[in-house]
Amino acid sequence: MNLSIHGHTRASSYMYTSDGEFREVVMPHGAILISIVYLSKLLQDKPDELANAHKEIYGNFCDKYRREYYGMHLYEDAQKRSYFAISRYLGCRDGEPGAKVYSLPPQNTDEPVDLLVWDSGLGGLNVNEECRFVLWASDKSLPDREQFDKIASKCYLFIDADVLRMAGAMISRQISWERTVFDLMWQLLNNESISYLMKAKHILIPFAEDGAVYIDNSGMQTDASLILTHGGSEGTLREKTPGYFDNTFICMILWLITEFSDPVDEMQKKVNIRRVLEEGGAVIQNGYKFGEKEYSLMMGSPPGYSGKDWQAFSLPLIYDEASQQVSIDEDWTITDSVGDRRINDLAFDYVLKGMKVIEGLPQLSFGALTTIDRWEIESYQNIRNLIVGYAASEDTRPLSIAVYGSPGSGKSFGVTQIALNVIPGKVERLAFNVSQFTGLADLANAFQKVRDTILGGKLPLVFFDEFDSDRDGIPLGWIKSFLMPMQDGMFKDDSGEHPLGRCILVFAGGTASSFEDFVKEDEMFRNIKGPDFVSRLKGTINVLGPNQINSGDKNFILRRALLLRGLCERKLKFNENIAPVSADIINAMLHVPVYKHGARSMEAIIDMSRIDGNSWEPASLPSHAQLSLHVDADAFIDLVLRRKKSRDIKSHS
Repeated sequence: MNLSIHGHTRASSYMYTSDGEFREVVMPHGAILISIVYLSKLLQDKPDELANAHKEIYGNFCDKYRREYYGMHLYEDAQKRSYFAISRYLGCRDGEPGAKVYSLPPQNTDEPVDLLVWDSGLGGLNVNEECRFVLWASDKSLPDREQFDKIASKCYLFIDADVLRMAGAMISRQISWERTVFDLMWQLLNNESISYLMKAKHILIPFAEDGAVYIDNSGMQTDASLILTHGGSEGTLREKTPGYFDNTFICMILWLITEFSDPVDEMQKKVNIRRVLEEGGAVIQNGYKFGEKEYSLMMGSPPGYSGKDWQAFSLPLIYDEASQQVSIDEDWTITDSVGDRRINDLAFDYVLKGMKVIEGLPQLSFGALTTIDRWEIESYQNIRNLIVGYAASEDTRPLSIAVYGSPGSGKSFGVTQIALNVIPGKVERLAFNVSQFTGLADLANAFQKVRDTILGGKLPLVFFDEFDSDRDGIPLGWIKSFLMPMQDGMFKDDSGEHPLGRCILVFAGGTASSFEDFVKEDEMFRNIKGPDFVSRLKGTINVLGPNQINSGDKNFILRRALLLRGLCERKLKFNENIAPVSADIINAMLHVPVYKHGARSMEAIIDMSRIDGNSWEPASLPSHAQLSLHVDADAFIDLVLRRKKSRDIKSHS
């Protein structure tokens, strides 16, 4: 690769203490840092030439700009060491626009030249259009449209997702990977401010260090895929290690360079994108290392690198032959796309082996709650964001959330796990069953207990189970009584009105299995103030539970697997993380048509089984009559005894 490097650069002076002594290190960023690392790789077998190159580029740069800086930040690395850094862009004085552009010329002027452009959004980039290949990278700015059009057909564009957001692209964050991907592709295909980027032959868009979308426009049709480093959402790694992440993107571009020895040929191959993301993640996980040659530490195998082959989830792009337009299926889910047999195998193996089976799949975990169902992830993430935002705000009114689901679906469990884990140590759970209230005095007493909890320094998480119960024969009759606390943060008792205070009110329905079923467009719903109640809600969740919602719901098998594994972990003793459960029972528990009482029925079957020697075998199962309380006993037993009848289940030994 005969590479020329062209772009903006800056210096940062890092000041810190070590062994009681004050120390300062000047480090380059941007185009100069890329040049240093590239030359280190290129000249690694020529130490004299490498030393001269380092001296010329790095040494002179640091000496020249040691005391001319602007821009300050204080941050902390993975080892909780605090650093104070001051930065200055090359050639750019404080308050002046623009910056000089640094260029490393190609190593051989007789060979075709490949170009790497590092764009910090400061302008002044004049790209040589004669280059045979351009790798354009930026975490600050979109490329100039006119200039980009000239090189797009031979360009590999590496641009951070936040750059697109700053340019006005509405791309969701921390909802679900499927939603984020849909938003991204829709914006790239329809938003005129960024759609010109689709002219690039290859596009790689990282979402922090947790995932990336790769778009290949080199063939007859556009192909796109999602690559994840783990199952968590965008920003998960950064949340685990708070601090200032100054060099993660540039570390990724440094590794990306190593993927191309001859980009014209190797652009047709699949770049190890997972490795690129993990290179950036290594900076977060391991912190910055200072020494005489800091730049040499920005490359190489990241400590803790997984070494795993990267897995790509193909995006379901839809091509309209008549209009030649491309779109994306909004309802696509990653778990749906693996196919029926794969879902069955995945569910079975998860019950047997646990979390390692779903590693790399999108997932959400809070305490004892784990889900890989897209729709549950989106619902729970929305609630999580509401709770985090409310806890950080100064709003004195309650945060109101409604939760719907069939009996036994786990309506209160998920919200409780989220609240206890996103604001640990601050939440106290209270629960009241509205169907047992005999009058307004019971409701007032409940709110008084909420206020007592607030005065005790806790944030109450208050569940009103069956809030949609009848009152005095009136359907949904209690709803009117919640309007004042929800809107004004006040409640009434015999002595008058009282302020309630900051709390989270969770209304768990008992008559409707979904929010859509709850809301009615009729006079009765309006008379009981249903629309007023709905208008005061900040969020809703439809908890799906272990039963199949409709014929298109394939993920119910995975939801059952997650519930079953959790129940087994609480009730059985494991040997090396392997569930001591017969394959026959796993298949029956996963594929029985309906659990009559949801997750409660799953738990009841385990509790009623006579488990000897800590191994759950068919002989341990409860009687036919007992099973009939919770499932179709004949169907269940048939699944246990004759597995080949159970919906094309792969046989497991």
